[in-house]
Amino acid sequence: MIMKRLLLSFCLCHFLLFFGQQYSSFWYNTDNGLPQNSIKDIIKDKYGFIWLSTDGGIVRYDGKNFLTYKNLKLSNFNFLYFSGNVKKDSLVISNARGSEYLLITKRKITIHRENSPSIKDETYNFKYKNKEYILFNKNNSQSIITYPFKAFIRCKSGIYLMEEGKNIIYLDHTFKTEKTIPIPFYLKNLVNLFGFGDTLFLRDHSKKSIIKIENGEVSHFISDDPLYTDPLSRIYWLPTLNQNFIINKGKIYLSELKDGKLKASFIIKIKSSDIDMSSISSIYFDKENNLIYIGTVNKGLDIIKLANFSTPELSPAVEYRVQYSMLPFSKDQIINLQGRIYDKKSLVKDYHFNTLDESSMVYDHDQNILFSNNNGRIYRRYANSCYQKYDYLKLTQFPYLIFKDRGYYMLTLSDENLSSYFLNIYENDCFEKVDHTFMFKNYINSVKHIDSDKILVGCTDGLYLVSKSQQRIKKISTGILDIKKITSTNDGNIWIITRGKGFYLLKSNRLIKMPYDENSYLSYPHEVLKDKKGFLWIPSNNGLFKVPEKKLLEYAINNKTKVFYYRFTKDDGFKINEFNGSGASSSFVELQNGDFVLPSMDGYVFFNPLKVNTYYPKKNDIYIERIKDKTNGSDFTPINDTLHLKNDLEETFIYIDIPYFSNNDNLHIDAKLQDGDEITTNWEPVKDRIYNLNPLPPGDYTLNIRALISPNNHFAYKKIFIHIPPLFYQTLWFRIFIIVILISIITLIIISRTRFLKTENDELKKIVEEKNSELKETQNMLKSESEYQKNLIQTINHDITTPIRYLSMMSQKLVETNSPKLQKQYFNMIHKSSEELYKFTLNLKNYTELFNSQTPTFQEEEYYIFNLIEEKKSLFKEIALQNQTVIYNNSEKNIKLQVNKTILMVIIHNLIDNAVKNTYEGEIMISTSTKDSLILIHIIDNGIGMKEPFLDYYNKLNNNHLDSISSFKTKGLGLHLVIQLLKKLNGNISFEKNQPKGTQVEISIPTFSQ
Repeated sequence: MIMKRLLLSFCLCHFLLFFGQQYSSFWYNTDNGLPQNSIKDIIKDKYGFIWLSTDGGIVRYDGKNFLTYKNLKLSNFNFLYFSGNVKKDSLVISNARGSEYLLITKRKITIHRENSPSIKDETYNFKYKNKEYILFNKNNSQSIITYPFKAFIRCKSGIYLMEEGKNIIYLDHTFKTEKTIPIPFYLKNLVNLFGFGDTLFLRDHSKKSIIKIENGEVSHFISDDPLYTDPLSRIYWLPTLNQNFIINKGKIYLSELKDGKLKASFIIKIKSSDIDMSSISSIYFDKENNLIYIGTVNKGLDIIKLANFSTPELSPAVEYRVQYSMLPFSKDQIINLQGRIYDKKSLVKDYHFNTLDESSMVYDHDQNILFSNNNGRIYRRYANSCYQKYDYLKLTQFPYLIFKDRGYYMLTLSDENLSSYFLNIYENDCFEKVDHTFMFKNYINSVKHIDSDKILVGCTDGLYLVSKSQQRIKKISTGILDIKKITSTNDGNIWIITRGKGFYLLKSNRLIKMPYDENSYLSYPHEVLKDKKGFLWIPSNNGLFKVPEKKLLEYAINNKTKVFYYRFTKDDGFKINEFNGSGASSSFVELQNGDFVLPSMDGYVFFNPLKVNTYYPKKNDIYIERIKDKTNGSDFTPINDTLHLKNDLEETFIYIDIPYFSNNDNLHIDAKLQDGDEITTNWEPVKDRIYNLNPLPPGDYTLNIRALISPNNHFAYKKIFIHIPPLFYQTLWFRIFIIVILISIITLIIISRTRFLKTENDELKKIVEEKNSELKETQNMLKSESEYQKNLIQTINHDITTPIRYLSMMSQKLVETNSPKLQKQYFNMIHKSSEELYKFTLNLKNYTELFNSQTPTFQEEEYYIFNLIEEKKSLFKEIALQNQTVIYNNSEKNIKLQVNKTILMVIIHNLIDNAVKNTYEGEIMISTSTKDSLILIHIIDNGIGMKEPFLDYYNKLNNNHLDSISSFKTKGLGLHLVIQLLKKLNGNISFEKNQPKGTQVEISIPTFSQ
């Protein structure tokens, strides 16, 4: 094998191409967030936010949005450069006039004057011996200095004073010791000055030397790196962040002082088409997020993301960039079906196989390349000829894919009419003898051995399990699944990739569907790969995803584990988001150097899965300090984590500030609103780092925010309390007052109506007494009617007892609860029930007709039975809801009656009342129908139901032809009244058990007078 590898290396004619690190570039200017295109200075604060100094104001950047501070009370918004101390959370910047300073601390800006004690050690001016010096800054390789040149450099140990043509003066931190450094300084030397902490360096191009100045002492410094003395090198110095950069011929280096030696580390080579190096005004390298910020004089801000992914560079002449398959060629190279050899940088060699058919390819036992072609041939390119010589084997059927697994060679073929498809299994690479053949009805995409006997076969119509020893095929999947790929990881887990239906875990011959990502891009995956840290990598039609395998396995067990996928896009370094692949094993390669290689629609993507960075917010990097009110658009900061909102505010936008500079698809923020001890909402995703708070009733709320901070589903949490004061009519005392007034009014109405009815009842008694002698034949009937009249008040009290009891209960609950939301709910219930009760009392006068023997059982005016039932349903609706019971009126809407409406209304009232009082968490169904000359009314409930003795009692009472009211006092008043009133209407009633529980009541009434 070693000799074969040496032979391959000897056959290759490599060419070298200098290759800088690949990167993605994102430009920002006045068109997309910046107030001005001139970036003076860039700095990162203690909390991770990026701050920009521009000629149009101060800007804060959180990785997604630029926040420009527009409302500062300043005379000038043309700012210079930052100074101060990041670790101490104290950044200072002056505007161009130098008399107004901004102090940035705790992410907030305060304005100070030059003589303010808060910035006395960070001012831009320094006076010494009647001379005024300007703070020296060299971020842009050219200091911003007024003429004549007088500048100072502030260090921990002291201050250096520089003046045109004069020696440098050093003052210690007490300003009492002065030392003259015998080095005349000139304005032209500014480009050669840089430093690290208390150590300054001054390079001399002509002498190829560097002078070192430390604590006022001068020494000559020798650097082994020619970059430092190259006249073409421009040095950028950020004193506040202690960063230095060297730019030379388009390449950017990070300059560091380590162990007393200067060292320049290559970062990136910038394409000349991307940026004009002469326009660079400021640079900052964010090592933590692998980002370079480049500010320019006139074109805005360029954010460069260093890539962890590499796509080989190709010349425009190279055609067919869409890739499907490949084989490993060396420890860091691959070869594809076109005969092209790539490493992560470029095309290394082209053997010109002149093959465009994208198919599978494998090595045989001699490292020859085997691949099939749909012209009925299997090709073999020989390694010992540098793959220039080849032969082929002609088959009677048409081969599509070739597989090599567990020492077996397998071919997928079809007949000439494409009506049948075959899987042939061979024990060697001669393909002379077929050991096993299995026929399928649909195209075969993928084949995978489970063991030496069993094979998984993925077809366009599902997944099959093949047994070679039993010559049997069994379908595993239910329904139609277009299986694209079957793959397994080193832990034995088998993953099934489909077209359009995502991917599945095969466990115990059962397919378990894995969840999609938030955008459902994983409905079209191509492969499942596992790295050495236990993460799965899944290329798709829209990005590359990474997820801990253990989270998917947990989901397979409980179907509840939340799975968060980390998504990489072309912004991370590859050229296109759409990956590719086939069912063959050659659609993915793991090289000896640990790199994974994936095919895409624009070349191959190389990456080392153990070196690709993923980014999550830090635990304490969640800040809720800004809101925007939709009404007036104002921004303000909550005090002590409590947000005080006005009662009449419309939608409010709460900003969640998190310094996060990676793909925002990977920033998972959720919010949950809590009303006191009650959870008002579940965790809901927050988009664009803004939570929309809809108008809320008065009260105290808690807004819970969480952000995902690790791939293992760990979250960081943040709370903010929200207080909304009530208006006067929303207070508890006002509501209690209104309820008391309302109940008092209802009580007075009932008393007044009762007195009125009693007066009429007395008049009726007188009339009956006067007519008693004349109507002897009706004496018995009048006696019964008189007995009814005595029970008039008792009947009225019975019919209003339930509504009055409900009003009392709701009032008690209203007084006992402190939740504004529940108070509002109870108040609305009381209001609706009171209104219906008021309507009911208006009809109490009609109750007198029930006890008048002259009252006709029919009336001239027709009415709809549906409307009458609907009126009673409205009266009892809220009462039933308190028992979590629903009343349904399923009556026919077109049935008209002339039966005495008052009598029928009392009958239905009492029956619904009984059903409501005996039904909990159930339903009450009311329906009507006609049969011959009768109308049938059914009232069915699934409540506790009437016991057998009571059913028998009331059915017998209904069939008793002797009118008797003596039983009114023994058992339920309501049902006795119903039975007596039905007799007036020549009606009938029956009671039966409802299955599985409850009571069925049927009323039959003649529809016309007989």
